[in-house]
Amino acid sequence: MNHNIKIKTSKEYDLVVCGGGFTGVACAYQASLLGLKVAIVESKGNLGGVGTSAYVPILLGGIDYDYKNDKYNFIVGGFFKKMYYDLRRTNACINLYKINRKESPHGWYGGLANSIIFDVEKMKILLDKYLIDNNVDIMYFTNVVDVKLSNNEIDYVLCSNKSGFHALSAKAFADCTGDADVAVLSNCEFKLGREKDHLMAPASLIMVVENVDTKLYIDTIKKDNSPRFKEKIKELRKKGIWKFPYDILISVELNKSKVHILNTIRQVGIDGTDAASITKGMINGRKENEELFNILKEFFPGFENAYISQTAEMIGIRETRRIVGEYVLSMEDLLEGKIFKDTICLSSYYFDLPDPKKPSFQPISDEKYIIKNKYTQIPYRTMIPKQISNLICPGRAISVEREVLGPIRVMGPCVGMGQAAGIASYAMIKDKVSYKNVNIKEILDLLKANECIINNEDIIEVEKI
Repeated sequence: MNHNIKIKTSKEYDLVVCGGGFTGVACAYQASLLGLKVAIVESKGNLGGVGTSAYVPILLGGIDYDYKNDKYNFIVGGFFKKMYYDLRRTNACINLYKINRKESPHGWYGGLANSIIFDVEKMKILLDKYLIDNNVDIMYFTNVVDVKLSNNEIDYVLCSNKSGFHALSAKAFADCTGDADVAVLSNCEFKLGREKDHLMAPASLIMVVENVDTKLYIDTIKKDNSPRFKEKIKELRKKGIWKFPYDILISVELNKSKVHILNTIRQVGIDGTDAASITKGMINGRKENEELFNILKEFFPGFENAYISQTAEMIGIRETRRIVGEYVLSMEDLLEGKIFKDTICLSSYYFDLPDPKKPSFQPISDEKYIIKNKYTQIPYRTMIPKQISNLICPGRAISVEREVLGPIRVMGPCVGMGQAAGIASYAMIKDKVSYKNVNIKEILDLLKANECIINNEDIIEVEKI
């Protein structure tokens, strides 16, 4: 065993982005557009995180449908809007204006119908291109394993990959891991799951099923008047056939005809910050998906001749850690319609965070709670951990009460937060201040200049292309 670990020193960066999901990509892209020298560190072999590696190719929370005027609007702009139009030009995502909302195979309910469903492989290539064209250094198959601190600053993040250990030095760091990994390594305060027992929302390992008779599937939904097959599942449970703890079937057709993802299984007791727990989730998830698929083939019209083409390479995690930042966004803020002077993006998604023990139950739902301003406002301060001056933490792990995770944890607002973090990184480096002390007016002005949306007045109609 070699006890003399050699650490390779990298070139100096302005910004190191840890995590290559949509939050991290948006952050790196926006910062590089403003002239920063950026590196992005990703543990998988592609960008896109949950959207690509966990095979949830559904960009939620960035689009809304205006029923009165029969049109779609961008609620998240900038990079999010650019992705949609670039995908549309190559038919790499659904065309929102060609969907029959009354019987859409892409989503029969709530916010899922207001989403950009994209081609996973084409998205991977597109995200690579965005960053390569802007001279971002991409480090795949690389994990952040430690940090070097001096007083209240990060000097470098220590990374590990096949080439050894690397110290990535920078003026600023963005923790876009979704789990606040870098913040935790930096001794920042955080919350894990719900406070009384630290349990977290169920996880889901996605199954991709091909050769589904979508027309028959839709006809059955219309006939039974049950988009999620609740009554059929009740019958199957009484017969001892449906033994799963969840009570609904979620099947979404992708951008390719007859290809569906099954976001049905809800795995309770999974801790996304624990390697053994994630391993168990992957093993049990594959087994459970196979059991579910066999039931679908026999009892659910449309699946008779279908087959499993793959299960995702990564389990989908809805919730883990949340930093305790300069501001904690609360349920009271949403319900009372509090206006923030430092709002950096919006979310159009609703309250969606299943109970840790009852996976089909929503303790917080739109039926009980209404966001007064319609869209969730996300203040800049929620991304700033108190302890470290040159660290920003956009994405699912921002500083919010647990109940607020529902509308902010999905990819649309995560892109918005990533954009804001990239712009804030530029401002703090230029002005030689901490993230906490950046000029918020400058950030808001730059967000608007980059067509990002920070209030209801900025909302942009989606073009009918």
